[in-house]
Amino acid sequence: MTNNHTKPDAKDHSWNFLATLFFLFCVVALGYGLKKSGMAIEKAGVLELLIMSLATYRLTRILVFDKIFKLMRDFIRSRARLRIFYVIREIITCPWCAGVWVAPVIVALYYLVPYGRLLVYLLAISGVASFFVILVNNIGLSTEEKQHRIYKVREDSDYSKPE
Repeated sequence: MTNNHTKPDAKDHSWNFLATLFFLFCVVALGYGLKKSGMAIEKAGVLELLIMSLATYRLTRILVFDKIFKLMRDFIRSRARLRIFYVIREIITCPWCAGVWVAPVIVALYYLVPYGRLLVYLLAISGVASFFVILVNNIGLSTEEKQHRIYKVREDSDYSKPE
């Protein structure tokens, strides 16, 4: 069994392989469900793809980073000695891994679940909002850093105002 300091062993690789097979099965089942319901994702417009992408980003961020799922992440981490929880831990602690698993969920919600589009739209809206939060925070931090540098230069300078 692995921990944070060792490489995955053969059993971990086996479980990762099984998870990959399960993922592929889910993608095929999703494709079958889309075809059966007359939906063709390849005909999705740019706006639909953007909305689903933003929703995937936001749900991935919720699962991997946000406080609301911290209890679930901690529960899964504490049981990582069980192989299935090890695989799930690997997925929900990696934004790139989680995003791959979340994308088919978003597509299924968008096309197959009644009122699923509402959830996808809400996730997309909150994804855009989180970009604004990040942008404003970075602007604020940049401004504060510049102010601190200016104050430091003024304190270190022997320049005085003429009277």
